[in-house]
Amino acid sequence: MKSDQVELHWGRQSVAPTADSTRIEALTLAYLHGMAYPVLLVETPEATLLWANEAAEDFLVDGGALVRSGNRIAAADRSLQPGFNAFLSRGDTDGCWLMASADAASAVLVRKAALDGDEGQGAIMLVVYGPDHRARFMEPDVSPLYGLTPTEGRILQLLCSGQPAERITRSSGTSIETTRTHIRRIYAKMGVNCREELLFAVQQFRVP
Repeated sequence: MKSDQVELHWGRQSVAPTADSTRIEALTLAYLHGMAYPVLLVETPEATLLWANEAAEDFLVDGGALVRSGNRIAAADRSLQPGFNAFLSRGDTDGCWLMASADAASAVLVRKAALDGDEGQGAIMLVVYGPDHRARFMEPDVSPLYGLTPTEGRILQLLCSGQPAERITRSSGTSIETTRTHIRRIYAKMGVNCREELLFAVQQFRVP
């Protein structure tokens, strides 16, 4: 769909019409088109597809949790359709729904942002996060924030990726005692007592 067929809004406010409005809209759609996540612009309450980025087109074709049915978006698992309809028609401006069937491996998170309208009617943006979405998060180097050394920073990244101390030891070629010393120092500098607290401290700086 051509970009001039979609009127974009930020929050509940329309973009003020200016000479640059067309360029702003084109740049916005270009950004959304290149996102790694499926992004769909949908008209509710009928779930009519207005626009989809490249990742969304692939997602709909590959038989994921959502499929295209004519010009509408529907749940691939028909038993989830009532829940999907309820999620779309809710009057909240922003929300997230776990779309899960009996096959947990196919579960996806669907995020909704209302662009215009109210009470479950109007244009909304859907962003779909698949089972592998965590691997796509970007994390800045938080070493300067906590005063970590380069070695501690590398170990922190491995800890956040789920690596146990033994595997970190093998990959770094040091002793397990040295690795555990580094981990204790990281915990002390970050003011945490366990890996769960460490992950909680770091995840606030992650962006999709």
